[in-house]
Amino acid sequence: MNEASWEPLPTPAETIEQNWLFQLRRQRYRSRREGQEHDFYVIELADAVHVIARTPDHRLVLVRQFRAGSGSDGYETPGGLVDPGEDPLQAGVRELLEETGYAGDPPHFVSQCWANPSLLTSKITTIFVDNVRPVAPPHRDPGELLEVELVPAAAIPRWIRNGRIAHALCIQGLLSWLVSELPNAPWPAPPNRPRRIRLRQLLLLVLYVGLLLAGTRLDRRMAGALLGATLAYGSWWVVSRVDPISDAVLLRGARLSLRHLTLRSLAALALAMIFAFAVISVWPAIRR
Repeated sequence: MNEASWEPLPTPAETIEQNWLFQLRRQRYRSRREGQEHDFYVIELADAVHVIARTPDHRLVLVRQFRAGSGSDGYETPGGLVDPGEDPLQAGVRELLEETGYAGDPPHFVSQCWANPSLLTSKITTIFVDNVRPVAPPHRDPGELLEVELVPAAAIPRWIRNGRIAHALCIQGLLSWLVSELPNAPWPAPPNRPRRIRLRQLLLLVLYVGLLLAGTRLDRRMAGALLGATLAYGSWWVVSRVDPISDAVLLRGARLSLRHLTLRSLAALALAMIFAFAVISVWPAIRR
């Protein structure tokens, strides 16, 4: 990092206010380039952590609470101050459990930024915790009257746009997480959870097997039409699931470009041909 363009003067800083939460001090600085002097006011505040906590059904754990600065209630990601020498990842896990009673997989780093470098010494770290579930009653500090809200991850951009989530530092962390999910993102996303077999997938598999067995009893033309339609849909579904766009919240529901739609169609066609070749190869043995 380059040398700061202003340097503090050797005169001691003046403490204006000090309490359990912060220290307000006045420090005189001199410009290294022009030599002029100026008083700067700095609030020494501990670093903080915000937690993006996702449940197994892809909902985020938010808290609704009153903020005296805005004089209103708002929705935020859980979080709090980091104790001196504490790892922000572990601090986030602690704050999540204390504020909401939720816990989950090991935490992952998302982003870090200065809260307000013109006034505050505090840095904000955002972490991600997946597969969270309620494991204990919340244990909140006095004055923390919070309401826990589970919000679908896909609704977060809309909540930011309409102002339901209005805390700038929470928005910064959420947007960093949302951008990290995009294909070819400038920084990697937290690891995805292992894919689980869902009811829809199981039913589709049963349908495939059922049509294959039915083909041994049906007329060849009818069986071919049914099997062809099933293979076409199945191939498109498999390609859609493999496509990373299907996992990015910011791209869900977005229109595919003509180029992307064409590539996806060609991939589905190639997969359908492979499936069809495999079925044709084993078809005589199945009909015996």
